Amino acid sequence: MHRVADRGRASDAPNNLPHHLTGFINREADLRFLKGALAGSRLVTLTGTGGAGKTRLAAEVTKANLNLWPDGAWWIDLSAAGDVASTVLGILELPGQGQARDVVSSWLRSRRAVLVLDNCEHLVADSAAFAQMALERCPQLTIVATSREPLGVPGEVRWPVASLGKSEAIQLFEARARLVAPTFKVEAPNREPVTQICARLDGLPLAIEMASARLDMMSERELLENLNDRFRVLASGARTGPERQQTMTATIDWSHRLLTEDEGRLFRRLSAFQGGVTMEAAQAVCSADGPGSVLPLLSALVQKSMVVADRLSDDRTRYRLLESHHAFATERLRESGELDATLQRHYDYFSSRKWDPTESANFWHAVSWGRDNSDDGGLGLALEIGDSDFSDQTRAQRLLVDLLEHTQTTDIQRAKALSMVTRLAWRQSDHAATRTLADQAVAAARKVGDPELMARALNGVGLVHEREGDFAQAGREYDEALALLRGSTNRRLVADVSNTRALLAIEQGDPAAALEILNECVSFARAQNDQANLARYLESLANAQLDLGDLDGAAASWNESLSTFRDFDDWFGIIWAMSGLSLVAAARHEDERALRLAAAADRLSRQYSFAVMRFRADQVDAACRQARARLGSKGRGEAAWSHGQAMTTAEGLEYALTGDQPADRTQADAGPLSRREREVVTMVAAGMTNKQIAQRLFIAERTAEGHVERIRNKLGVRSRTEVATWAMEHGLGPRLLDKPPPTSKV
Repeated sequence: MHRVADRGRASDAPNNLPHHLTGFINREADLRFLKGALAGSRLVTLTGTGGAGKTRLAAEVTKANLNLWPDGAWWIDLSAAGDVASTVLGILELPGQGQARDVVSSWLRSRRAVLVLDNCEHLVADSAAFAQMALERCPQLTIVATSREPLGVPGEVRWPVASLGKSEAIQLFEARARLVAPTFKVEAPNREPVTQICARLDGLPLAIEMASARLDMMSERELLENLNDRFRVLASGARTGPERQQTMTATIDWSHRLLTEDEGRLFRRLSAFQGGVTMEAAQAVCSADGPGSVLPLLSALVQKSMVVADRLSDDRTRYRLLESHHAFATERLRESGELDATLQRHYDYFSSRKWDPTESANFWHAVSWGRDNSDDGGLGLALEIGDSDFSDQTRAQRLLVDLLEHTQTTDIQRAKALSMVTRLAWRQSDHAATRTLADQAVAAARKVGDPELMARALNGVGLVHEREGDFAQAGREYDEALALLRGSTNRRLVADVSNTRALLAIEQGDPAAALEILNECVSFARAQNDQANLARYLESLANAQLDLGDLDGAAASWNESLSTFRDFDDWFGIIWAMSGLSLVAAARHEDERALRLAAAADRLSRQYSFAVMRFRADQVDAACRQARARLGSKGRGEAAWSHGQAMTTAEGLEYALTGDQPADRTQADAGPLSRREREVVTMVAAGMTNKQIAQRLFIAERTAEGHVERIRNKLGVRSRTEVATWAMEHGLGPRLLDKPPPTSKV
């Protein structure tokens, strides 16, 4: 995950920039100009025809100047996008309430970061509107855009990306030719045909790459003759558009005709994907004619510059078609008569997957196709999208409402969809819509008569009444839901509704009743090793413990929940737990700590567009007023608040979990590692496996794996042995494990 972006060294700046597997042929003049432009302008647009190298140049110039953006560099591919703000939200994996543009701008407002908007020509007006909004709201944000035309935003610096010069074009041809013919050199005997090939291709980098990749099957002169023949054929028909774009289209067509039958089939089927594809997905969707692996075919397409392979930060490889290739392949897929069958497999594949933010474009593309072509109108997939915290929930709400109005659904599907839309509207604080939808969801569920559906719907309408202050009616809704679930084997749903009922009891001033309910919820989650929900229930339990005066119990519950929320990147939970710990500090008269924690939670709340419930906000406000009053009029209260507001996310979490000043460390020489990472290092030094670490820390094994991977990256080491050596050198050896891990008082 890459949502947390804390300021650090430039080399540590979080980013998702593509890691190309081929070298960059330097464009020194471009890089010099763009470096200066980025130092003085907040919007730089690279313009030029398809295949001119805008995308690669944007990536290289951003990498070369990462020191300008210590809070992150984010690559936003718009080639498959329908909405810019939604695409940015999905790629950054941001939670939050409200419109996508508001969530994005809240997160970026205090960050010195850069967004690279690639392929804006498909959404020029929307790209321009988004860029202007983001730059106005986020004073330290920079935007680099690539487009066939300028965005037209005030203050925009435009840089036309020209074709390569003669020497650069030959240098690129030679470098790419060596990928298929390692001993290839441009020398006197072949310089003339190579020069003519580069001229024939107008110096366009992508065209040169595709042509040079064919030297494994023909000589330079044969390549030149082949190109000239094909271009004459294409020129004999009606050709419109800019000359260089015609050259690019002709080169793609020529290279496509040289593919084998199997390569050509895979190439056109890959156009079903939007925003790239994994090997697994390509295998599932594109190999319908037999069990054979797509790997050798995909490798061949990469070698022939028909597909781009990007190495991701987690060492996985993602494949994609460049925009010009994608359009060409889509036409070939349509001509082949395979379009519908391929899109059906694409839809089936993503309908069987859990939401993944990196596949956002593919999920939205699949549900769009499913609306008119699938049996359920795409409703099942739409429910999966809506269930995610990191999709555009406003867009998901509109989609579900549209499907409910225009798709024939079963009563069960309708009840499920209405419950989901109610939840989305509630999350977005759309109060008017929430009340109407909640009532419709209950009516639909009662019509079906399924106890679980009815319980979910009643839980939703109960939340509406609770938010409106009608606690008595909310209690009746929750109690009916629990009565329907009496004897149910769905213990998770019982625990969820019980948790909601307990929180209402706290608001009604009955923490003792809430404590009894929540102890059962916590015990159930522990028995199931359900860490995500355990954190939720512990956070609820802490509220009851606080109201009952059990400050140590509340602190322990909030600390345990906060640690897990951090592991899961659950920012709503983090904000709630951090606010809770500020209440504990205030109750203990640790006034400066209370203000620091409240301020850190307030900053995160604004950053993630998340408002805590009114009763919690009132509690924190009252506690902060009391803390300031006790600290007196010498500015100590404001200094503590300012300190908390200035904490980075990592510092705030560290401070909340340890009680130390952000600059302090349990180990003086623990370097760049967080408290949790130091714990993991100690366990690695003790020879524990990821599974054992996960069991020790009550986290998922995949979370433990992520910790170890981040530790290796931070320390610049490759193996667990090197991590263990580092631990011993820095006083983090296995002896520190002698102290038993903290346990909950629940």
